[in-house]
Amino acid sequence: MDAKSNLFFSLISKYKITKNQFLIYCIGISLIIYFIFASIFSQKGLLELFKLKQQVQNKDFAKKELISKMKLKKSMVEGMNIDSLDLDLVDEQSRRVLGYVGKNEVVIYQDQNQKEYESTR
Repeated sequence: MDAKSNLFFSLISKYKITKNQFLIYCIGISLIIYFIFASIFSQKGLLELFKLKQQVQNKDFAKKELISKMKLKKSMVEGMNIDSLDLDLVDEQSRRVLGYVGKNEVVIYQDQNQKEYESTR
């Protein structure tokens, strides 16, 4: 520690730094270190900026996905419009949503447990 303090004092005496100048230098360096640390690690720092950009990208992706689903639903609704009725679409929706079956059709139900068992094999 004595060698380090001698080096420190020799630098001060070599450049003829007064106590006031030394105090100003220490305060200046402390402020510079503080602002660098705050600009990186604070709530409004660079790390927080990168986190927010990632969240915005995730929200944009979810938005695009929802817009595509909305367009699909809109086209399905337009397909069921009275003016441009698509009978195949009506038939598909009645079978899927309402569970309707034709007169000469046979329905085979598959057990969910059996389905999961086959998918794991």
